Formats: sequence, structure tokens, C-alpha cells
Amino acid sequence: MGGDNFSVVAPARVEILCVPVGRIQRSRFNAFVERLAQENVVRLGDVSPNRGPHGTTFSPLAFPAGRVLLDLTTSAPLSTHLALSPFELYRQLFIVVAVADGNWYQEGSNGDGQLGKETGRNGAGSTLSADAVQALLGFRQQLASEFPTALVHQTLVFDGDAFSQQLPEGLTVIPSIAKSKTTTIKTVMCDLTSQLLAEMAPFARYLQELPSIEAPKAPRQNIQRPLARYSVSVGPSSGDSGQPAPPSLSDSERGDHRMSMPSHLLANLGSRSSTPQSRPMSPPSGRDTPPGTLNGTESAPASPPSRAVDRQRPVSRDRASMQGFGSNSLLERERTKSRGRTHIVIGSLYLLAGRWPDAVKELVDGATVAKINTDHVWHAKALDYLLVVCLLYAWSNIDFQIPPLLYAATERTGPGLTKASKETPTSSQANLTNNSAFPPRNTSLESLAKLLPELLTTIQNLYSRAWTFSEDRLPQLSFSETGLRFSWLLTIVDRSEGNLTDINLGRIVLGSQTRQGGPLEKRISISPRRAEIATFLFRSYPSADTDDSLSIADRTRLLAGTASILEALGYRRKKAYILKELLQGLIPALVEARKRGAAEMGVHPAASLASLDVALIGANDAASRLLHGEEEGGIQSFLRMFGRSYGIVLNSVTTTDENQSRQGRKPEEMLPAASAPSDTTEKIIQHAIQQASSKYIGVRELKIDILRLCMNVCEALPDLEGVLQYSAELLRTSGSGMAPGPDDSNGSPSLPIEDQLRLWNNISRTVGVGRQLGLEHLAADYWDDFLVRGIEMVLSTSNGPIPHAKDELDAVARTRADSERGPFLYNPFGRTSKAKTTTPVMVAGEEAAFRVTLQNLYDFDLEIESIRLTSDKNSCDMPGQSATVGPYRTQSIYLTATPSESGSLTVNGCMAKIRGCHERWFPIFVGPWSYKPRINAFSSDRTNLPSVVAPQSFEKRGTRAPEGPVASSIALNVISSMPNVVLRATTLSQSAIMLLEGETRTFAITLYNSSKSVAADLVLLTFEDSVAAQIQAAIGSKKLPPIDLHELALASSRKPLRWRKADCEISPTIDPGRELTLEIEVDGRPGLSSANIQVSYGHIGVPHDQLKDRFYTRQISIPLTITVNASIDITKMDILPFSTSFAWQNQHRQSPHSRPPSAKKPETPPNRTSRHSSMSTRTKSSKSISSENRFQKLLSRIGLSPGEKAHCLVSLDCRNSWPTPLSVSIQVRPPTTTDMNGNTPPSTRSPKSDSINTGLTYTVHESLQPGHTKRILLLIPRLRLPSAHLPIPSLDPKQQFIVSSSPKAAYEVELAARESHWYREALLSSLHATWTEESTSRTGSINLRNVRLSTRMVAALKLPELEVEMRLSLTSFPSENNAVHETESENPSNNDHDVAPSQDNDRGIFRQIGPTSYTVPISLPLTVNTTVTNHSSAPIHPLLRLQPLLKPPNGAHPHHIALDTSRKFLVHGLLQRVLPVLQPGERKSVELGVCVLGRGTWSVGGVVEEVRVLGDGKEGMIGERQRRVWGIEEAVEIVGIEQDESS
Repeated sequence: MGGDNFSVVAPARVEILCVPVGRIQRSRFNAFVERLAQENVVRLGDVSPNRGPHGTTFSPLAFPAGRVLLDLTTSAPLSTHLALSPFELYRQLFIVVAVADGNWYQEGSNGDGQLGKETGRNGAGSTLSADAVQALLGFRQQLASEFPTALVHQTLVFDGDAFSQQLPEGLTVIPSIAKSKTTTIKTVMCDLTSQLLAEMAPFARYLQELPSIEAPKAPRQNIQRPLARYSVSVGPSSGDSGQPAPPSLSDSERGDHRMSMPSHLLANLGSRSSTPQSRPMSPPSGRDTPPGTLNGTESAPASPPSRAVDRQRPVSRDRASMQGFGSNSLLERERTKSRGRTHIVIGSLYLLAGRWPDAVKELVDGATVAKINTDHVWHAKALDYLLVVCLLYAWSNIDFQIPPLLYAATERTGPGLTKASKETPTSSQANLTNNSAFPPRNTSLESLAKLLPELLTTIQNLYSRAWTFSEDRLPQLSFSETGLRFSWLLTIVDRSEGNLTDINLGRIVLGSQTRQGGPLEKRISISPRRAEIATFLFRSYPSADTDDSLSIADRTRLLAGTASILEALGYRRKKAYILKELLQGLIPALVEARKRGAAEMGVHPAASLASLDVALIGANDAASRLLHGEEEGGIQSFLRMFGRSYGIVLNSVTTTDENQSRQGRKPEEMLPAASAPSDTTEKIIQHAIQQASSKYIGVRELKIDILRLCMNVCEALPDLEGVLQYSAELLRTSGSGMAPGPDDSNGSPSLPIEDQLRLWNNISRTVGVGRQLGLEHLAADYWDDFLVRGIEMVLSTSNGPIPHAKDELDAVARTRADSERGPFLYNPFGRTSKAKTTTPVMVAGEEAAFRVTLQNLYDFDLEIESIRLTSDKNSCDMPGQSATVGPYRTQSIYLTATPSESGSLTVNGCMAKIRGCHERWFPIFVGPWSYKPRINAFSSDRTNLPSVVAPQSFEKRGTRAPEGPVASSIALNVISSMPNVVLRATTLSQSAIMLLEGETRTFAITLYNSSKSVAADLVLLTFEDSVAAQIQAAIGSKKLPPIDLHELALASSRKPLRWRKADCEISPTIDPGRELTLEIEVDGRPGLSSANIQVSYGHIGVPHDQLKDRFYTRQISIPLTITVNASIDITKMDILPFSTSFAWQNQHRQSPHSRPPSAKKPETPPNRTSRHSSMSTRTKSSKSISSENRFQKLLSRIGLSPGEKAHCLVSLDCRNSWPTPLSVSIQVRPPTTTDMNGNTPPSTRSPKSDSINTGLTYTVHESLQPGHTKRILLLIPRLRLPSAHLPIPSLDPKQQFIVSSSPKAAYEVELAARESHWYREALLSSLHATWTEESTSRTGSINLRNVRLSTRMVAALKLPELEVEMRLSLTSFPSENNAVHETESENPSNNDHDVAPSQDNDRGIFRQIGPTSYTVPISLPLTVNTTVTNHSSAPIHPLLRLQPLLKPPNGAHPHHIALDTSRKFLVHGLLQRVLPVLQPGERKSVELGVCVLGRGTWSVGGVVEEVRVLGDGKEGMIGERQRRVWGIEEAVEIVGIEQDESS
């Protein structure tokens, strides 16, 4: 609260010490002193002259325009300052004011032991009791004894509104602000000034009668010469604290709310008189005058004598030396020098009293004497005081003349500032009382401004000369303060462009603020330049190795003043260095003071930090007040300003206001866990950019050293909050300030591991100490904004909801037949919960897990006391948990959240409480980020460092702000409650089943709905197996032939697992708390090793047809292990042609032309005997259920059905791979009409469910022993498929045909492949094979689809499209041969030209012995009837070619002999002829006359060729069709015999 000691007008200020007395609160005491400080300038014209005997000496009437400057302080002056008096008389304490609170006296009562009041007789007012008056007077007397050098002692009682009595002298009552007038405080200050002026007269006389006044001295050997100090010296600070101990306080008065007088002074009030000691009217002379040694080391400052105490002066002071006489004698020189010094001291006293003309007169006289006697120190001091007088004249707006002595002093100047132009005064008169001789004020101001540089340099040079040419060595304190005062004066003038204006004068005298300096181009011509001012300042710099007697408090003040001036000059780097040296010297003193304080209290320095802190706060020295925030914002503001000088920006996301608001609040009243303000994210991003950009300003290593220094200062105080703040800032500054990517290794901090661990432990230890002291909310700000690097919802693999559209529900209503249409029908419920969806889904009332990725770029374990998720709604319960993140890594933890209602939800970050740090919110920074500085991104004007790195500054400069990290969030969809179905039981043991190939088994599973309120009204089953994946992969390759792709698709459509459900359209419902049992069928398939049953369930709540939006289901996955063993394998299959003789015999037996049973059986042709015997042998060797009877019954039925006369023989080799006997049953049935038309045949059905046509239907039974193979023969009618050329269809509804990526085959190859497929499908549809294990009654089907048909097999199985039948008959005359007969019938049995098997005539016996074999007598006319039938779907233009051929009885004739029929076989007609075009279903007959002339066997066969291609010429997308050729399968065999043989 005191004035600026570095002000150039400090010698004109009267120091007033304000001391609290009685019971008074600190806040009220400060308010009372503030009221007094408002009137700190007293005009002498307003002061009433004192009527005492000494009131005329310093009477205010002598110069009413003068001012007395009052400097109110609450701290007693230090001994080092008092030691400079009377050389610097303004350091003397002149007035001591005791401040009392009148409210305490008004509210007190005598009954409780407190000072009270007495009510007046009339009750109009109250009076102080005698005890209260005596106590107040005792306080004044005590202060007079405590501060004897003070001239005035006064007690002020504030807020004494009710006191109406007349108080004795020394007590003044001041009413409250409400009842005070505008002149109340001013009157009080004028009264104090009047008393001061009255007491100055005897004090001045006392000073005048001193025989000599010594200048203060400093040890020469310990102080460097000021003349040589032009630069800053580097080194550790030293020195001992020389301040006296402050007055001690009583225990009841040491609190934060009340202050009082020292307790030991109150205890001595009763032993002292109630009135202060009166001062003498005039100073005594002779032997009663005390010695005047005032150098601070030999005696205390001089004080006026009192009547009660006689001060004896040494006799040696009155003795004169007899060594010389005259004006040049040494004694006379000393007397003259002493008189000059007395003039200067008296002049300084007049300066304090506001009598400026008298001060000028005395100072000019003293300066003249000092200059003549080369008394450099006093000469410089006189010039200093004269400069102060001139500034006060100018400030008071009074015309004045600069004393000529100041001009004369600048004529011979030493090194220093730039010399100003010489100006001589207009008059040589030095008396400033003659106002008529004064030049105008503006002229004097201009002259003074030009004179200042040289005058100040002269004063500094005079102080420096004293070190060389005299024994008067000015102490470092006075020399440095003088240099600071002069430098500050030059700085103020420089900041106003080198002029002394009224604003500058107000700043000089009163300390009011001034504007900043003008632009650089306007200050170029200002003299002295700022660099010269800085050089002048450093001449008085108190380096650490100059003076050990300089106390730490004084050195701190001097360094702080130096830094302040450098800041005003714009030298921030020099200022930063000065502040660094200040703190380096302050830390040892603070540690030592803390140790001493702990020793006085009898505790360890680290045992009770709170007690030490209170002790330091209660200290009345300037250093403690500076460090604890009582001046200029406290130590924290100072350290922040110090850090900014080095580019350290102390700003955090959690501001001080927010930290203070946390105190006294419950945890639930903090930032809600489910909310994060939108501006908080921007604030954190801006903070990250600012912290990252600040790393490019300054040197990181230097910043780290500065932060360590600040942390050490806070530890030495101790300041727990500062320790945490700077420890965290040190970690933040040493860090990378980036979010590294997965492959980035540039994120490690620049501190060693040991230092990082030390800082982390320091934070934890400091927080622990704070909690022991009751500071529960003491914590640091976390140093890394990129703690959370990712949050993702953990999708449940078994219980997660799966979204479905309304259209997907149509699959539920499909029938089983519809679902078997093909393997490519999309099943939406076959998806697993692993399928990724656009928006993650949560279920209301159910807990969901989140994977949170945390980042720790430091080399110590990061302990997180609590971390929880945050969202945009409060309807979600997000509990917290603790975690530990290892050093230098990203680590994932799992957090949970439970929403309570449906709707949208956004997870935007985490609320984390790191050990030792404040709880704060962290956004999600997923991507990597690092700050990229731009060229010319910062302004060249670096006068305001924080604004350079602030993101808002980019907008002000119009440049594009740097790109910051991007915060992300997770959008979630919360749906209504869903049922929770679990697997309760299954009929399988250990979820495994063993099957044989083709076996079907059934097992059951039991599901339980554990939900309490939600029913599962939708239950669907889907299946996965180990074979399906392989089949789908093979189908997707598209490199297989179409027939193989069709086979794979068909295998994929037949699922090995099925749900046995009675009605597919109705979905069962599982009520809450109920069970449901489902039956599953499993087929044994080769390669089936595992399967998975997926139960999809959900709650729709409405009928399926009323569903409007999407719905969700859940899945239960039931794994199943399946073992499939081999049973019956088809190792080989073959199709052989079969003779039509059996069919002809059966038809001939039922024909009306047949012989009676006694008739002789026809002889078997020689070429048929071997075939029939071979078939009988095979049949008889079979040991099936009925070997002979079976074939007899089978052969007896061949040819009896309409159109069933051609058969083939199918051979199947069956092997039993099971270790027990198995029975094999193969059923043969006619293929369906659908299959005959060429469409896709149905899948293998059970024989019981098929509608079998009445035809050749039978079953073959065989028993196979383990490991044995048997061949089973089957007789199957031959097939004719008119559409066998069509492409192989696709089972995918979206694809009509199977498209293969294999190269396109030739026409014949492609047609053969298609025929092989269609005839194979027709053959398989007519066969159904099963096996049975009789010992266990197990049964299964045999897979016949592994067989493939070759071209030979297809030829044996199929009937040709163009059927050619040949018959032999007797020629009936006169019929015309070579006639072509047309008929529409396709049934050969209805042909009119058919004859009986045998016919007798006059020429012999004509006998038919086989289907196309005849025995005829030679020379018998015969007719060969050839019938051509078109069974295709397109017209055919045929060309018939017949060829007779002689067949040898044994072996083959040569080709030319076999074709030579000219002599033995006659032909009547053309062997080659073109037939008319045959339409589909049309047939034509051709007759040819023949005659056998000799014995032998003749064969009439041939081929039918297509003359031209009719129609479009394309066969089922194969390509251009070529002309076809059909051979005659059964040629007519004519056996010529003699007539005798025929009979």
C-alpha cells in the first residue's frame, strides 16, 4: 500500500505507518487505510498553522501553494533503510497512526471483560468509558515508545458515529462513510500535517546543532565500483536479511479476520504514563548533543532528545584540532563541509514539508559548499533534491526557474547519456521566490527535459567519483535505488516522445498510468535512446557478487524494479534474465526462512506446511507480502508474468474460476457425466493448438529450466497449488503435444525418465499433503489433451441386435416347398451379429460394452482413479471405473453404459479423474495430429506473446488459422427392450452327434425366455455347416463345367440340417419366463464335420402384415459337432444295351396269333444265344432276396406296358464301408413326365411320397457284409428326351442358365455334355436306393449323384429322335413295291402290315424267330417294310439308305464278299431314296421287295441322313446345327433255308 520507492519524487514523500490496534478485522483495517490514502496529497494552504511556540518555522502560510506528499504504509521500515538517514531523510518514519475500529467499542459491554461505552444522560449519544480512553491513549504511548524516531503519534478511531464527548489530544474519531462529509478525511490529513510541521522545527534545530553529519558508508572491499558496472553480472545471489523482527501478535489477533497491537506492548500499558513525552522547544547544545554517526554500522539513526532521557555526547566532539589555522586548514574544511551537509539535510526537510522555495535555497547553498569541498556524495544528493523540486513545481503548475547550479553541474560530465544542448538561465539569481523573474512554465519544462540526461549522468558520475577520491562510499542500496529512480524518470519521458507533459508529471508524482510510447519512426530522434537508458540502468545493477550486506528483500526489490523498467523499455529478454536471477536468489532465502520458522515452532519444515504458511503470511516484510499476494496480485501472477517472458503460456482447460467453483460442491454437482458443452470441445481444440504452437516459440530446454525454477519457488514458499501447476506445466512443455499415429515414434517427451517419475511422484505427494491439510480440491491440470484416442462399441457376437427391413419378414411366411426352390434364395436371418451396421444399436435397459483406447506418452504408469463415458443425454447410466495405463503406449479398457429409454444417443468422450489432477472431460481424437507451423504465421510485433500463440489472433490478422485436431463422436441408436432367450437344454450329449452317410436323425433343443416382460413373438432358425462354405467357394469360382456347377448348386440347396416345423407360416412365441422345444433333423453328408444352429428371435408386438418400420432380432448360436461315417459307397456304375427279344416274346405270348402252350418254342438265333445265356447266368448267380424268381417275374413283364419294349441294363457296384452288415434296397420306377420333357427333375424323394406310374416298378434287395462289394443289376426302360439339347438350368431364381467361364466347347462336345446331364437326371429320378442296419434298425439313403454318364452309357440309355423300324413280310400281289405309306400313329403295334410270327403257304413256312429275325424259304418273294418316325420337336427331311449284307455263319467275310449280293439276293426297288419332310410326331413307311436265292443269313440295314436343316437351325443356344445321321439299330435278319428244312 506504500508509494513507489523507485519514483524520482520519493525524497519528497512523508512516510506514515498505519498500525492496527484493538480488535479489528483485516478487511476493515485495509478499508480504513484506503480511505486515508485517498487524501495523500495535502496543500499547505489547507493546513491550519500550529499555534505552538515552534509553529512559525515550518508554517504553511509561508508557501500556501506547496504540497505535502503523504506515503501510507502498513510495514515498518527496514533497518537498512533507516541507516541511510539523515543522508536520505525521507526514509525516516515521521508519523505513526494507530487505527482502531469504533464498532467494537460501541458493541462491547463491561460485563464480558471488553471495553465498552457509557450512555449519556439524555440518551442522545454515547461516550467512551475511561478504560477505553486510557486503552486508546495507551496504544498511542506504546507506539511512541516503539517508534521513537517518529515525530507524530496519533490514534484514529473509525466509524465512531455515536461518540459525542470531547476526546483528549492524540485521539481522533472519524465517522463512517455514510455519515462523513467530503472533507472529513481531508481534514484529518491536514491535522496530521499540521502536527508534523510543528514537530519539524525542533527536529530541524536539532539537526543544525549537530557538529557534523556523516555520510552513510559501505564496506569498500565487498562492493564493486559503480563506475565499472555497465553490464549484467552473472552469479548466485547472496546476502543476509537485515530487516528487524516485526512486532509480535497475540494468539487471538493472528487470524485472517482480526489484527491488533503486539501483545507485549499491551502488557506494558499499565506501567507507562498515559501521556506521551513532550519534545523540547529547541535542541540542546553542548555536551547534551549526541554523536552524529549515521552510517548504519556504528549507531542507530539520530532521534530528537527528550526531557526524560539525557543523551551525553563525547567530549572529543567539542575539542578542536590545533594543527592548523585559517580557511585552508583541515579543520576549517571539515566544518565547511559539515555546514554544507546541514544545508542539504535542512533542504530535504523543507522538501518534505512542502516549502519548496526554502528547500531550493538550502539545497543550492549546500550544493555549492559540497562542490567547493569536493564532497561528491552530498553534492550529488543536493542536485537530486533540486531536480525533485523542479519536477514538483512543474507538477503543481507553478512557474519556476531552473537553478543555474544544475546547468553548471552539467558542464563537466563523465561517461553516460547523450549530451543535451547547453542553455543558460535568463537570470543568475538563484532565489525562486521572486515570481516576476520566472520564465514561462512551458519554457522551463522544455529546458528541464533537455537537461535531464546530462544532469542524471552528472549525479551518477559524482557518486562514482566518491569511490575513487574520498572515503564516502555510498551503500549499494542507495546507489541502486537512485539509478532506478533516474532510469524510471527517463523511461517515462521516453514513453511520451521526450517531453515533460502534465500527464507525465502526474505519473512521476502520483504514479498514475500513461500511454504507451509512440511509433518507432517518431522515437528515432528522441534523446537519450532506449539503449542508452538501459545502459544507464545497468550501471546501478546490484549483481550477486557486489555487496554481501544487501539483504534479500532489498535485492529483490531492486531486481524487480530493474525488470519493470526493462519491460517499459521493451527489453523483454533482458527483463526475463533479471527475473530469473531474482528467483534464483530468492529460493535459498525462502528455504532458510522456512527452516527458521519451523525451528521456532518446534516442528520439522515438512511436517506442518499449514503452520509455516500462516507464519509466512503473518510476516510484515515486503518479501512475504509480495509472495503471498498482498501486492500486485501475488506470487502466482508474478510467476505467470515471468513464464510469459520465456514463451510459457499458463492456461488450461480447467480455469481458476472453475477450480474455485469446485470447492464446496458435491461430485454429482460437477460437470454431468452425460453432457459435454459444445463450446468445451472447441475450447480443448484451441487449447491443444495453442500449446502445440507455443512449442515453436523460444527454446524448449530453456523453458524447462524456467518451469523448474518456478516449481522450486513454489516448493520453497510452500505454495501447494503452484507446485502442482508448474509440475503439470513442466510435463506438458516437455511433451510432444501431438496425437501420434500407429507408426509414429515422435511422441516421446524430452525429459529423462528419472525427471518424469520425479514430477509424477511430486504431484501425488503434494496432493496427499493437501488432503492432510484439508484441501480436498487441490489438484493439478492434466497435461495431455489427447488422452482418449478412440471409443467403439463392442458388438456382441451372440446377443447383439440385428436390424431387418419389413420386406425381410416375408421370408417367414414361405412354405417349405418354396424355401427349397434353390440354394440362392436370400435368407436375411442367416446374418450373424458380427455383420457391421451403419449405426450401432443398444437395447434399453441392457448394459453395453465400449472399448476405450487411452494414450500415455510418458514413461510412467498413469493411474486413473475414475473414468466414465459421457453422452449428450442424461438418460444413460455410465458407471466409472479405475484403470492404469502403462508407460508410453496406447491401451484399451472397457467401459459400460446402460440406456434407460429408446431414441438416439451420442457418446462424445470420457470424464476422467487422473491421480493428482482435476476431473475433466476429454473428447475423442481418433486420427493422428501434429501442429504444422506456417511461414509468417506470427506477427513481427512480439510485444504481446500470449496473443501471438492464441488462435483468436489469426482472425484478427486475417490469416487462416492452423488446422486443429478433429474430435469425433459415436452415434448410437437405442431401441426398445428385447427378449433374452437362452438355451436351456438339448437332447444331445456334449453337442455332438454321429451319423452314417445318408442317415437322418432328429434331436431337440429347449429355449428359455429369461426376460420378465418382453415375449419373443418371432422365432426363426437358420443353419450353417462345414460343407456349405466349400460348396459356395467352388460355385463362385465359375471355372467348373456347367454340369458340375449345377451339381454343386443342387448340393447346396439340400441343407443337411432342417427344422421340423408343422406349419411354416406360423412362428412360435416364447412368453416371458416360458420354454419352447424345437426339433432339428440332421442328414449324414460326406465331409460334414460341424454345424451351427442360429436361432433368430425378436419382439415385433404387432401382426407381421402391420409392421411399418424395421425391426430387430437376436441370435443364439448353438455349435454342433458332427461325425459322418461311410456306409454304402457306389464304386462303379455302367449302362449296357439289352436285347428286345424278351419284350417280343412277352408280346408274342399275349398276341392272338401266338401258338398254344404245347407248341414248340422258337429257336434262338445263333447270334442271340450267347447274350441270353450270359444274362441268365448273372441273374442266377445273384443271391439276393429272390434271385431266380425275381428275374423270371421281371422278364415276364417286359414289353407288356404300352411303348415299353426297349430296355437297358444298369450295373451298380456297392461296397459296405461300415463294420456291420447292411442291407441295400434299390427301387426302380418310371421317371415322371416332367423329367421326360427335359425340365429339372425334383430332388430325391421317398418312394412312399411319389406317384409311380403303372409300369415296370420293382425293388432289388441285397445284403452286404462289412468290406464286401457286390454288383447289382437293374433293368431300366430306355428313355427318349426330346429336349436333351437345352442348356443346363440354374437353381438361382435370378439366373436362368448356368454360365461357365471355361472355354466354349465344340458343338458335338457341348451337345454330348447336355445329353449326359439330362439323361443322368432322368435316370436318377427313376432310382431310389436305401440301406438298413438290421441290428439297430438304422436306415438311410444311398447317394447316387456321384455317378457320371459317359457317351457310351448315354447311347445305351436313350432312344433316338428319329426312330427307324424294319419289318419283313410276304409280298402280297398285285401291290406296288416301293410305295411310301403315311400314318399318324406312333404305336408300331398297330401297324397293319404286321404279320404273325409264322405263316404257312404253298412255297414253304415263313417264320419270325425274333423281333427282326425271320426264316424264309429261298426264292420266296418278300417285302421289307421300313417305318421312319419323327419324335423330335422340329421337322426332319430324311434320306433313307438301305444296304443288304451277307452275314457269315462263323467269322466275318471280307468286305467285298459281304456286299456282293448280285447272285444270291435280289432287290426290287431303290435302296436309297429321299422321303418327304417329316413333321414332329409324323411317320412314314417305305416298302422294298427282296428275294433270297440261296441259303445263308442276310441282313438288311442302313442309315437315315438329314437332307437339309429345317427351322432356325439352332439347338438350345449351342450354335448352328449340322446335318444329322441316324443308324438303324435293329436290321432285318433273313435266314434263307430250303423248303425241306422249313418243314
